[in-house]
Amino acid sequence: MNPIELFLSNFAESLSDGRFLKLTLGKFRGDPAGLDHVYIRMVTLKSGSRLNFVHRYPDRDLTRNYPVSEGLALVRDWVGKSSWAATLFTIDQRQQLLFNRRGLPRLSTTSAESVETRPQHDREKQHLLQDETFLQHLGILDSAGHVRLRMSDKYRQIHRFVELLAPALRRLPIDQELRVVDMGSGKGYLTFATYAFLQQEGLKPAVVGIEKRQALVDLCNQVAARGGFSDLRFEPGEISAVRLEGVDVVIALHACDTATDDAIYRGIASGAKLIFLAPCCHQELRPQLVPPNNLAPLFKDGIQAERIAEALTDT
Repeated sequence: MNPIELFLSNFAESLSDGRFLKLTLGKFRGDPAGLDHVYIRMVTLKSGSRLNFVHRYPDRDLTRNYPVSEGLALVRDWVGKSSWAATLFTIDQRQQLLFNRRGLPRLSTTSAESVETRPQHDREKQHLLQDETFLQHLGILDSAGHVRLRMSDKYRQIHRFVELLAPALRRLPIDQELRVVDMGSGKGYLTFATYAFLQQEGLKPAVVGIEKRQALVDLCNQVAARGGFSDLRFEPGEISAVRLEGVDVVIALHACDTATDDAIYRGIASGAKLIFLAPCCHQELRPQLVPPNNLAPLFKDGIQAERIAEALTDT
């Protein structure tokens, strides 16, 4: 068996027996034009297992999910024709296929530590959100896909949000487009995560982020265009004035001061199926707190009053 067929055979076998981790294709020539790399991994959707392809171009990333048979056929069409470098990672080995200038293939194989034998604390956490491409555009990840310094808390927050969002969304009876409005979207971290997760679930999301700061609106719309998120847009506006007719899901996380109350009222009035929110500021209650004389000593430190006001706001 020649090196190309051996490599492709190993790829197919790793998919069928569960050893597959990821596949990287590079050194593209000709069609697809301008493509730098393709990163492939397995994802599990409502419709079943799919091969997730991240097509990396110099100025953008495009993501598509394929049935395993279609993804395998696509790789077979590329290797040795368009792609002149391929690396297969399985739980027990790393296999690399390279072509020289004359197009002759060379296959090398090295052993790899099985992920099944790693200590529990060394295992990479499996996140619900599979495609993290947008996190690179937003500055959470670097070009190699690693979490940037000082962004680890935000990275964990994004994935934790998806974990909280997923069960409620999966219980919704959805047979058409799902309309989501994120009020007070800020830099859009969670707005993008919501859109990416809904797409991953095989749904048809129409997501709008509302933010009063025009600079952030412009930034997020640029990122959405770069990432190919065609049904995600950001608009300038106030929570109290945004149109919510026909909305299915309302999100308002850390909307300042009484904007959380506006979001609750607007979500209920619009008939939204789900409302996700987390109160933020306690500016409304803090000045109104006047303790009785016998409790006044408890309020001598401002932080104590702030904590009480925060607890009341959350409640």
